[in-house]
Amino acid sequence: MNIDRLMNSGKSVRPEQGNKKSSGQKDPKKPATKTKSSLTNQDKTVMSTSVFIVCIFLMFWEGLKACQLPQDNCPPGATLTLASPRGGAVYSKCGDTINKSMAKEAPQVNFQNVQPDSLYTLVMADPDAPFKDNPTQKYWLHWMVTNIKGSNLMDGNALGGDVVIAYIPPTPPKPEPGTTNPHRYMFYLLEQTDEPDTSLVNPEWRGKFRLDDFVINNGCQIVASFQYTTSF
Repeated sequence: MNIDRLMNSGKSVRPEQGNKKSSGQKDPKKPATKTKSSLTNQDKTVMSTSVFIVCIFLMFWEGLKACQLPQDNCPPGATLTLASPRGGAVYSKCGDTINKSMAKEAPQVNFQNVQPDSLYTLVMADPDAPFKDNPTQKYWLHWMVTNIKGSNLMDGNALGGDVVIAYIPPTPPKPEPGTTNPHRYMFYLLEQTDEPDTSLVNPEWRGKFRLDDFVINNGCQIVASFQYTTSF
């Protein structure tokens, strides 16, 4: 090796220095430094938890919407048929206005689109008690029967089942002078998925029955409904 040439070049021959390159040059053999993620593990946990909570809320909201009472109580193909207990037709069609004297006794209830061996719950309630423009006793519970056999509904004869609240006829109060006070009477048939939950029923007072919660507590399985209107 020509020592003089190396010394004259002004370059260091110390091995620990190696062959340094200018600071502006990149070593193609050196792997690129990874950019650190701006999200910490805690941030990712918070995001995952937030997404989970939103999903649970959406599922709960969809469930609530599915459990809401129907806006139309006379849906095609899912309307109960009600008749007087002695076989005469009381309600010509769902949504009629009737004379309250025609509903003094519990009606016969018929519905064909049921499973003969399944069990059902029937509820009758008044959402307009005591006055339609101020229903402080919504819903007034008029009737509830559980464990009704589907075959009995298909026959349209005696319901059978277990009477939770005995039938009382429509009793809308007399309206104020110059006003009207028509009341709607709603019937809902629920298919039972388990032992019926009647914990919301107060046998001492029929007013303020939480019908919406009752439907939720009993599986939200409304399979048919009916409604009529009557006045004092």
